[in-house]
Amino acid sequence: MRVVLPKGRLYQEGFRLLGEAGMDMAPHKDRELISQTDECQVYKAKAFDVPVYVEHGIDLGVSGTDVLLEHGSDVLVPLELPFGKCRLSLAMPEWNIREPEDLDGYSIGTKYVNIVSRYFQDMSVDVDVFKLNGSIELAPSLGIADAIVDIVESGSTLKANNMVEVRKLMDISAILLVNRISQKTKYHEINGLVRNIRKVIKDGY
Repeated sequence: MRVVLPKGRLYQEGFRLLGEAGMDMAPHKDRELISQTDECQVYKAKAFDVPVYVEHGIDLGVSGTDVLLEHGSDVLVPLELPFGKCRLSLAMPEWNIREPEDLDGYSIGTKYVNIVSRYFQDMSVDVDVFKLNGSIELAPSLGIADAIVDIVESGSTLKANNMVEVRKLMDISAILLVNRISQKTKYHEINGLVRNIRKVIKDGY
């Protein structure tokens, strides 16, 4: 079985949950990107690449709903997982707050260009959405964006940068991804793992 886990906050939880569900996995050492046992290869990848790897041949992976919706990857999603809970929200500087419906002509910086573009298209609001990859809260103070859309957990980062959460676009959770071909060729292994994960979650993971 080949598994891909995202670097960062979801890695430890994903590794732990799959291990409790019976997968024989070896932890990664230092900068190691592939770990291997007799039963399993585990790849560590950037979070935004996980759905792409699963779509193109890795048997299964752990990702966030935000990343999957942004990519639109053609994979199966048998389970929502009990971690990685946060939200994707529109935020604006506290000196220039507007409702989303009133943002015609405004510019929005985000990692989630596709999600944000669809959101405003559905409201028939014409905004300029452009991609930023890090320190997104800087964009309004630098005058290159009127608003941002980003992951929010506690809201403390927004507050520290004089930003206000204006509207939640969607709730986010970690999810299990399965390659469509693997679901057929490794049917019993994957379905057995999914059943085990469900049991671990039900028993109070």
